[in-house]
Amino acid sequence: MHPTPNADMMTARRTLKRLGLAGPDIYLAELIPAVEMAWADGSIHPSERALLEAYCDQLVAHLNVMAGAPVFSGKRARAALDHMLSRRLLPHERHEALLALKVRASQTAEGAQMVHRLVEWTEAVGAVAGQPAWDTRELFWLQTVLRILQVEQ
Repeated sequence: MHPTPNADMMTARRTLKRLGLAGPDIYLAELIPAVEMAWADGSIHPSERALLEAYCDQLVAHLNVMAGAPVFSGKRARAALDHMLSRRLLPHERHEALLALKVRASQTAEGAQMVHRLVEWTEAVGAVAGQPAWDTRELFWLQTVLRILQVEQ
């Protein structure tokens, strides 16, 4: 017997809550792959942080347009981003976060757009550090994101 879509969504919400994203902050979960890309080489570089802040700001603006009102606060979103940046998720937490995002993408009208957006920003964070080549840990993380979210390249 397979879980129902509602059960899947409830499991995803519980996962995100354990990761520090509850209530409306769950809509900021799409930042997780890009944040974890920044962590992939072991530290957050200033250029990566700046790009993540731009992503956060753009996501807040997008969510507010979708809501038709200023429901999401930039200040609160930056606080959630700071929480995500405070520590790298453990491997099982990263995996669970991607599975939660996959559920959200499969059960919302704008899921494909969300996945496209998060992959673009995740790739941008991987490329922004200014190194001549991507770190193998960054490439591995990107491949993991693409595989779990079932993105075809």
